[in-house]
Amino acid sequence: MTEMPLVISGIGLAGGFGLGREALVDRMNTGGGPNGMVSVKTESGERRLPAYQVDVSEVIRFSPRGALRRMNRYAKMAVLGASLALEDAGWDTTLKRNDVGLVIASGYGASESTFDFLDSMIVDGGSCPSPTLFSNSVHSSAASHLSIVLQSGGPCLTVSQFEMSPVSGLLTARQWLLEGRVEAVLFGAVDEICPVLSYCYDRFFGADACGAIEPFTWDKQTAVMGEGAAFLLLKPAGDASKSYGCIDSIRWTRSREEAISADCNLVLGADGHTCYGRFYRRLSKRAANRTSYAPLYGSLSGGQAFDVAIAAIAAAEGHGAERITSVKYDARGSCGIISCHFGSDPR
Repeated sequence: MTEMPLVISGIGLAGGFGLGREALVDRMNTGGGPNGMVSVKTESGERRLPAYQVDVSEVIRFSPRGALRRMNRYAKMAVLGASLALEDAGWDTTLKRNDVGLVIASGYGASESTFDFLDSMIVDGGSCPSPTLFSNSVHSSAASHLSIVLQSGGPCLTVSQFEMSPVSGLLTARQWLLEGRVEAVLFGAVDEICPVLSYCYDRFFGADACGAIEPFTWDKQTAVMGEGAAFLLLKPAGDASKSYGCIDSIRWTRSREEAISADCNLVLGADGHTCYGRFYRRLSKRAANRTSYAPLYGSLSGGQAFDVAIAAIAAAEGHGAERITSVKYDARGSCGIISCHFGSDPR
């Protein structure tokens, strides 16, 4: 596929650190960590696990109350992240445009609404399941709500390929811009915490799910659940508007070291899961510098979108490298590699 730099014109973030650039920078200066607790029902009683949780109350700034009544938290996080990205770029937070594409990447989609819908079928004997829960249970529900709130008539896509969701979505965004289908793409990754995910964390990881994330402790399980939305407003190369910098290349590969140079600044998607530890450990030995932003936002499938957004903000604040390579692995041995340069004219 032809390479084409993507200009990052705006960034919108919603996570356990708060909302937007200022909240993120404040957390970067003071240190990351879980901001909440979730309850898990176990055979031995209720258990409390730390988590990175999003406060979605500010979504009222960007959406009519009538629309909010039909949204779940998954969609509200998407509306928050996307609106903050448009606001950051100086755009009207109501697009009303047909030349802007929407791409949402999610590892598990609207999982809470999905399981609530299944519960409603069981409780009512399958005769009267909730239509509202059903319409919100599909993975594309966030994109649907977002396009309605933004009054956007451009192409709209939801991708769900676990940890590879962000790189898959970015490949589509680049292709749309390369083909001239749209003038810009509003791309974002959205994932949420739900009771079933919390239960799985407790069953799989037990006491290991209660500490802080230690991204470079390769042989110790330290992942902490996270949720949130990370959005980028992307334009084609050559756009003269103010920007954070560019995404230079996007690769989805099974040959994990082919695009990693020895002098690069690595942003690793290491979020505390030992199943990927051996990959990150081997790769990090090749790099001049390495960092992980997972302790700021937690463990979630869409983490690579957060990594790119945070790296861009860190560079703008003078706390990060002007050139980075973001790397994320999945359980099937695939690797997402995103290379970026930041600053007014880093070339």
